[in-house]
Amino acid sequence: MEARNFGLLRMSWIAIVGLTIFTAGCFGGNSMEESSSTKIHTESTISGSNDPATTREPFEYPMQGLPELTLMTEFPDMGMPNEGPIDEEYEKRTGIAIRHLGGVPMQDNKFNYLLASGNLPDIFMNNWLQFPGGPEKAIQQGDIMPLNEVIDRYAPNFKRVLEDNPEIDKMVKTDSGIYYAFPFIRSEEGKVYGGPIIRKDWLDELKLPIPTTINEWYKTLKAFKDKKGATAPLTFRTLFLGERTAGFAGAFGVMGNFYVEDGKVIYGYLEPEYRDYLETMSKWYREGLIDKDFAVLDLESVDKKMSSGLSGATIGWFSYIEKYNLAALDNDSTARYTAAPYPTLREGEIPKFGQLDNAYAGTSSAAINATTKNLEAAVRWLDYGYSEEGSLLNTFGIEDVTYTMKNGHPVYTDLVVENSDGISSDQVMLQYAHQTNFPMIQRYSQLEWRFEETNQAIEVWRNTKHEDYLLPPITPTSEEASELSTLMDGIDEYVKDSELRIILGVDSIDAYDDMVNQLKLLGIERILEIKQAAYQRYVNR
Repeated sequence: MEARNFGLLRMSWIAIVGLTIFTAGCFGGNSMEESSSTKIHTESTISGSNDPATTREPFEYPMQGLPELTLMTEFPDMGMPNEGPIDEEYEKRTGIAIRHLGGVPMQDNKFNYLLASGNLPDIFMNNWLQFPGGPEKAIQQGDIMPLNEVIDRYAPNFKRVLEDNPEIDKMVKTDSGIYYAFPFIRSEEGKVYGGPIIRKDWLDELKLPIPTTINEWYKTLKAFKDKKGATAPLTFRTLFLGERTAGFAGAFGVMGNFYVEDGKVIYGYLEPEYRDYLETMSKWYREGLIDKDFAVLDLESVDKKMSSGLSGATIGWFSYIEKYNLAALDNDSTARYTAAPYPTLREGEIPKFGQLDNAYAGTSSAAINATTKNLEAAVRWLDYGYSEEGSLLNTFGIEDVTYTMKNGHPVYTDLVVENSDGISSDQVMLQYAHQTNFPMIQRYSQLEWRFEETNQAIEVWRNTKHEDYLLPPITPTSEEASELSTLMDGIDEYVKDSELRIILGVDSIDAYDDMVNQLKLLGIERILEIKQAAYQRYVNR
């Protein structure tokens, strides 16, 4: 699922874009489960050797001398290391101190100022696939370093992940074979984490089934408005594409982004079925079935509407279900929230699209400053997230605090699943585990949530054909990436504005044809040519 969307407050609900992807499996089977000792023993090449295979010396965590590294993330409001148990534990285990410098999104002008200043942190977590000119351009400019040699020297855990998982290896390097960052790798189970959420108690009261088609959704939202007094039957925020009306686009066989069909890269906004989708959403909005304020809503506003009865449905992550049900329980409310499947046009069909992320989507990838004075410490700190112990810590937290081992498997403690202070499971885990948005390989982590509706959500949303159309993390050449960045800057804003104007009724549905023509004038056909070439190179890696 993505989001685990993805500024994400590690101590707020916005963080759930990733946090809620508790599902996490260790790629490579037993490759990371060979050691049960309390220390991780590896081999490393002596710094300065040109041949990683020549001279080796033993290494074990924690690293001696407590070296200090500076860290910057892509999320301005992300929680600061050394403020929570997970960060204290990480420092204790790795022997490496982290000084957090805040966060700067790559799309922010501050990012360009930072690069120009040359005052970069030792480790910079960001989506380097979105770097203007691509990750190889960042290397060519001397902003970050290529990692092939340092992986051989100091990152045995990450190297083992790459060797044991060819598809992951293919995703996290460029076409020329350069590794540029330590990635956040989702488990297979964690690639789906969001979808439609609905008031189950209202459905039961109105004797309505959980809607599965667009027509059933229409009838349900009408009933919520007319019989339950919902002033905003369907609400959502626009911050993340996955929480817009895009949750319903898959029913029409399209999605508002790039995807692959029969080996061809497609831009969903250009497909005629997208017109049908926009026409339906405009009709729903005109009839008061979609929140009239959705274009300006934040997550807190959506939460209030869902919890107060102003709304009966939204698009969100599975932990929202836990959050809403927990709030209802605390307030002695009879409200009950559950997942609804991604809809189709005809009953019994499987939707073409839903929410699905690649195992590697680019977010929270940790690159290393090309001029860092603490290279080995930086690589060792990052490599820990791909070890057996690091994987357990990042996913399950601290043993005997948030989990215990039973029959060789981690099981969450009551601190997590039955918190005496009424704190939801995911909020507890925010303090004790990184879980996502962090350079690591996730393990499968089937947390038993308090409400069965939360436990069932992922399987409900997983039933789509999205996997067949998912565009992998392609890497255009530096020249292609620079051209893409320039062209997409104009297109992104234009298409979002045009879509919004049609849904809100500012423009009629006939404006869609003008939008398609304008996208062609803005260079969408050239963008598709570039992406098609990059996709073909990816396939041939």
